[in-house]
Order: sequence, then structure tokens, then C-alpha cells
Amino acid sequence: MTTATQTQPQRDSSEPELSTLDLLLQPRPQLFINFRGKELRNGFLSHVVKSLKEVGINVFIDSLERRGVDTFERLLARIDNSKMALAIFSNKYTQSDWCLNELVRMDERMKEGKLVVIPIFYRVSTEEVKNFQGKFGRNFREMVMRRFGTFDAPMAQRWMIAVTSIASKMGLTSEVYSIDSKLVEEIVKTTSRQLGHVSSANLSTIYQVTLEFYVAFFVAIFCTVFIPSAFTHVKIFSSPQWFVAHMFSFIVRKAFYWLMS
Repeated sequence: MTTATQTQPQRDSSEPELSTLDLLLQPRPQLFINFRGKELRNGFLSHVVKSLKEVGINVFIDSLERRGVDTFERLLARIDNSKMALAIFSNKYTQSDWCLNELVRMDERMKEGKLVVIPIFYRVSTEEVKNFQGKFGRNFREMVMRRFGTFDAPMAQRWMIAVTSIASKMGLTSEVYSIDSKLVEEIVKTTSRQLGHVSSANLSTIYQVTLEFYVAFFVAIFCTVFIPSAFTHVKIFSSPQWFVAHMFSFIVRKAFYWLMS
């Protein structure tokens, strides 16, 4: 049996390769778009991206990366750093092991509760995707046999699980919105609404951290001003260094929490 590994298919791009510093300085992507096909990128997807950006949504598509030895790992990092993802299924989607490998990571993050994924069925039915039927299914079978020679390959099984898992979620389809402009409009509405929910959760975290900061600040003030007045023999709290150290420890603790979350 052929050992299954995540491979790095070729991508054509004229964009310069991004350095690690560039990645760190760029704003965190809100929305990662997983798709297949140059035709889709230059047509339907270009309208989706334009409309999302017009309402202020930060969009990432992998055409912004340049092929290199670590490009695929960077793309996985893009998924990990995103709040939401769109999986745009089309007839040619399963011609790309790149797309399927991205989908596996998206499914993993979704099941961990760290990513909201919305499936988009573009000129392919939901049943064709979930049951691997029609051109979608035929392309998948050809891909698996070409790559592994058997459907029992571990990666082939992971691809099938990811497709079935994400395609079973509530999404948007050309069967309902047969006019592309209407489908684009619904994608923008749904994405904006879902990102609003995600942002609300983030605002809750910010509120909690702000409240804890004020508590820590007033505790530090109390210990620095009132305790030395009431207990003159206690000298440690009257030191400005203690106040600074107390607030600094709060910042370090919260920074560590954010990095680990």
C-alpha cells in the first residue's frame, strides 16, 4: 500500500514570496477561501472576494501565496489563523489534492471549535458532493487511484471524511441561487452575519480582560496607598517597584493566555 502524505501541488502565481516578517506584520485573516480552478478564481470567486472586501471583510485566498518549499505549511497556518472559512465545492474541486488537504485541516479546526466553515456548492448539487456522485465523484475516484492506487489509503479516507463532514453542514448552493450575483449576495450576508457572532465572542473576551485589568489596577493602588498607611511596618507595598511588578505580571499572564488559546 502506498503511504499517504500531504503533498504540495504546483500553483502558478506572480506574487512575491512572503517572508516570516511579512506574515507577522499582515493583519490576521478573517476569512480563508478554499477552492479549485483558475476559471473559478478569475470569474465567480473574483466577484465574491470583491464583494466581501467592500463590506470590510479581510479575505485570504491561496493565490496570494507563491509556491515554495514551505508554502503548504504557510497555507495551513493561514487556516489556523482564520476565524472563518468558505469551502467552494465545484465539479473540478476533487481534481486537486491541494484543496482536499486544506479541507482536512479546515475540518479538524472546525471540530475543535476554532473555525466556522460554510460550504458553498457552486454548480454542483449537495448530494453529488456528500455522496461523491457525478463529475465530482468521478474526479475524486480518479485522483485517489492516481495518487494512492487504493481507497484504503489513510489520506484518501481523511479526504472522504472531511468532504462528507463539511458538505453536511448548512451552506449555500447554486440550486437555490441559480444566478451568480444572487449567490454572491447571500455569501456576503451569511459571512457577515457569522463573523458578527465570532466578533461578539471576541468582544466578550476583551470585556473580561478589561475588567480584570481594572481589578488588578485598583488592587495595586489599594495595596500601594492604603496598606502602608494602615500598617506602617509593612514596607513592601509602598515601593513603586511593587506596583509596576504587579501590573507587569498581569500583562505577562494575559499575553501567555492569548498565545496558548
